[in-house]
Amino acid sequence: MKKLVRICALFNASMILAFLVPGVLPLLGIAAPPSPFWLWLPSLLALFSVLVLWLSAEDLRRYGTFPYWSGLSRLAFFALTFALDFPATAGQIVALIALVDLVLGLACVLGLPRATGRTPLQLLLHRGVGR
Repeated sequence: MKKLVRICALFNASMILAFLVPGVLPLLGIAAPPSPFWLWLPSLLALFSVLVLWLSAEDLRRYGTFPYWSGLSRLAFFALTFALDFPATAGQIVALIALVDLVLGLACVLGLPRATGRTPLQLLLHRGVGR
């Protein structure tokens, strides 16, 4: 599970690179936004996620709540991508990103309870951790 959480962190880091390395978004079929603000804002939010996931992987028993919620947000992104038809407005690569998020999200949501010995509700509420 530790490796899976780190893979999630690295996937988020790849999104940072896509946003901040000039010319990558157009290569992916995504139009660059008119203001650099819209490149940096999601990148900084993703950076926080990368750091939290990477550090959480060190002690999933204690910090499993963070990757569990990250898994849920990945599942929400998958659902919203197709419900709101993001590929039509942002580019077809978004569908592939959403599919990867579906796999990673399901793996975290289904795997973390077993790996941590906590129920999904305990992970949601950060309960059942010996402190």
